[in-house]
Amino acid sequence: MTNTKKVLIVDDEADICLLLSGLLKQMGYQPTCANFLEEGRERLAQQAYDAVFLDLSLPDGVGFELLSHIRKTESKAKVIMISAFDGIAERKRASQEGADYFIGKPFNRKTIEQALQYIQV
Repeated sequence: MTNTKKVLIVDDEADICLLLSGLLKQMGYQPTCANFLEEGRERLAQQAYDAVFLDLSLPDGVGFELLSHIRKTESKAKVIMISAFDGIAERKRASQEGADYFIGKPFNRKTIEQALQYIQV
Protein backbone atom coordinates (compact mmCIF):
# COMPACT_ATOMS: atom_id res chain seq x y z
CA MET A 1 0.00 0.00 0.00
CA THR A 2 1.47 3.34 -1.05
CA ASN A 3 1.31 6.51 0.99
CA THR A 4 1.60 8.81 -2.03
CA LYS A 5 -0.64 11.86 -1.79
CA LYS A 6 -3.23 12.04 -4.56
CA VAL A 7 -3.87 15.38 -6.24
CA LEU A 8 -6.63 16.21 -8.71
CA ILE A 9 -6.01 19.01 -11.21
CA VAL A 10 -9.16 20.48 -12.77
CA ASP A 11 -8.10 22.85 -15.57
CA ASP A 12 -9.15 23.09 -19.22
CA GLU A 13 -5.70 24.24 -20.38
CA ALA A 14 -3.68 21.19 -21.46
CA ASP A 15 -0.35 22.96 -20.85
CA ILE A 16 -1.35 23.83 -17.27
CA CYS A 17 -2.28 20.18 -16.62
CA LEU A 18 1.01 18.98 -18.08
CA LEU A 19 3.10 21.53 -16.20
CA LEU A 20 1.35 20.96 -12.88
CA SER A 21 1.36 17.16 -13.29
CA GLY A 22 5.08 17.18 -14.02
CA LEU A 23 5.86 19.38 -11.02
CA LEU A 24 3.70 17.29 -8.71
CA LYS A 25 5.26 14.01 -9.89
CA GLN A 26 8.74 15.45 -9.25
CA MET A 27 7.60 16.40 -5.77
CA GLY A 28 6.35 12.87 -5.04
CA TYR A 29 2.61 13.33 -5.57
CA GLN A 30 0.26 11.27 -7.73
CA PRO A 31 -1.57 13.74 -10.01
CA THR A 32 -4.74 13.17 -12.05
CA CYS A 33 -6.14 15.67 -14.55
CA ALA A 34 -9.70 16.62 -15.45
CA ASN A 35 -10.54 19.28 -18.05
CA PHE A 36 -14.18 19.97 -17.15
CA LEU A 37 -16.26 20.43 -13.98
CA GLU A 38 -18.23 17.29 -14.72
CA GLU A 39 -15.06 15.27 -15.25
CA GLY A 40 -13.76 16.63 -11.93
CA ARG A 41 -16.97 15.51 -10.19
CA GLU A 42 -16.59 12.02 -11.70
CA ARG A 43 -12.97 11.73 -10.56
CA LEU A 44 -13.91 12.86 -7.04
CA ALA A 45 -16.67 10.23 -6.94
CA GLN A 46 -14.21 7.51 -7.98
CA GLN A 47 -11.56 8.09 -5.32
CA ALA A 48 -10.43 10.34 -2.50
CA TYR A 49 -7.88 13.08 -3.12
CA ASP A 50 -5.66 14.87 -0.65
CA ALA A 51 -5.72 18.11 -2.65
CA VAL A 52 -7.48 19.63 -5.66
CA PHE A 53 -6.04 22.34 -7.90
CA LEU A 54 -9.19 23.94 -9.27
CA ASP A 55 -9.33 26.47 -12.10
CA LEU A 56 -11.86 29.24 -11.68
CA SER A 57 -12.92 29.38 -15.34
CA LEU A 58 -13.86 26.13 -17.08
CA PRO A 59 -15.77 25.40 -20.32
CA ASP A 60 -18.79 23.95 -18.49
CA GLY A 61 -18.98 26.42 -15.61
CA VAL A 62 -16.99 28.10 -12.85
CA GLY A 63 -14.73 26.37 -10.37
CA PHE A 64 -16.81 27.67 -7.47
CA GLU A 65 -19.50 25.13 -8.45
CA LEU A 66 -17.10 22.23 -7.90
CA LEU A 67 -15.69 23.87 -4.77
CA SER A 68 -19.22 23.95 -3.34
CA HIS A 69 -19.69 20.27 -4.29
CA ILE A 70 -16.41 19.31 -2.59
CA ARG A 71 -17.35 21.16 0.60
CA LYS A 72 -20.86 19.60 0.71
CA THR A 73 -19.54 16.04 0.39
CA GLU A 74 -17.47 14.15 2.90
CA SER A 75 -14.33 15.00 0.93
CA LYS A 76 -11.35 15.89 3.10
CA ALA A 77 -9.55 17.35 0.07
CA LYS A 78 -7.83 20.69 0.45
CA VAL A 79 -8.71 23.01 -2.43
CA ILE A 80 -6.28 25.36 -4.16
CA MET A 81 -8.03 27.70 -6.57
CA ILE A 82 -5.99 28.74 -9.63
CA SER A 83 -6.96 31.54 -11.96
CA ALA A 84 -5.73 34.14 -14.40
CA PHE A 85 -8.37 36.36 -12.76
CA ASP A 86 -6.33 37.21 -9.70
CA GLY A 87 -8.20 40.09 -8.11
CA ILE A 88 -9.35 40.92 -4.61
CA ALA A 89 -12.94 39.90 -5.46
CA GLU A 90 -11.89 36.44 -6.72
CA ARG A 91 -9.63 35.81 -3.74
CA LYS A 92 -12.30 36.96 -1.28
CA ARG A 93 -15.01 34.78 -2.83
CA ALA A 94 -12.67 31.76 -2.96
CA SER A 95 -11.95 32.19 0.73
CA GLN A 96 -15.63 32.69 1.60
CA GLU A 97 -16.64 29.57 -0.32
CA GLY A 98 -14.09 27.38 1.42
CA ALA A 99 -10.96 27.36 -0.74
CA ASP A 100 -7.86 26.66 1.30
CA TYR A 101 -5.50 28.66 -0.94
CA PHE A 102 -5.53 30.81 -4.10
CA ILE A 103 -2.85 30.98 -6.79
CA GLY A 104 -2.85 33.47 -9.64
CA LYS A 105 -1.66 32.45 -13.10
CA PRO A 106 1.03 32.35 -14.22
CA PHE A 107 2.63 30.43 -11.37
CA ASN A 108 5.96 28.69 -10.80
CA ARG A 109 7.31 25.73 -8.86
CA LYS A 110 7.95 27.84 -5.75
CA THR A 111 4.33 29.06 -5.74
CA ILE A 112 3.08 25.46 -5.94
CA GLU A 113 5.45 24.31 -3.18
CA GLN A 114 4.33 27.19 -0.94
CA ALA A 115 0.66 26.36 -1.53
CA LEU A 116 1.13 22.66 -0.69
CA GLN A 117 3.17 23.55 2.38
CA TYR A 118 0.54 26.06 3.52
CA ILE A 119 -2.30 23.54 3.25
CA GLN A 120 -0.06 20.81 4.72
CA VAL A 121 -0.48 18.23 1.97
